[in-house]
Amino acid sequence: MNNYIILFFAVFTSIFSYAETSEQTLTNYLTIEYHNSIKAYDTKLEKCQQTKATITPDDVKHISNDWNIISSALSYHYAKTQDLCTRNELERYSLFSAKLQALADSDKTMLDKYNQLIMAIPLAYERTKADYFIFPEDIREQFSGLEKLNKPFNLMKTMDNFN
Repeated sequence: MNNYIILFFAVFTSIFSYAETSEQTLTNYLTIEYHNSIKAYDTKLEKCQQTKATITPDDVKHISNDWNIISSALSYHYAKTQDLCTRNELERYSLFSAKLQALADSDKTMLDKYNQLIMAIPLAYERTKADYFIFPEDIREQFSGLEKLNKPFNLMKTMDNFN
């Protein structure tokens, strides 16, 4: 009878230890993949921003001479191309972020800070949409029809072209 009790406690203890070890292994795996997804997002964003393409006043003057319209269109199309360029990496990041936040022992404060940084571009895209979509449809269609605006371009050098 004592042998059965000892066997029961041995099995119970090993099951409990295995569960604790597998939970820690899951946390470690998710943490590593989370940090890898941040690196992948950052690398892709950098690659998307390394372009020499710019927009000049000559490219858009036939649509509008109003700086408010032009700057809103440039901001919108820049944010849109950045968002499209990094979409897969952002989805992967979001997945691992959500999985880590679901764990009881995750550092929620650290995750929130990273989320605020990473989500800046998608949120900028949403903010620029609000400004851009108040313009008449024909103006938006003309801007969308410009091939240069539908590919990544250097926003800082573009802005310099308008000074």
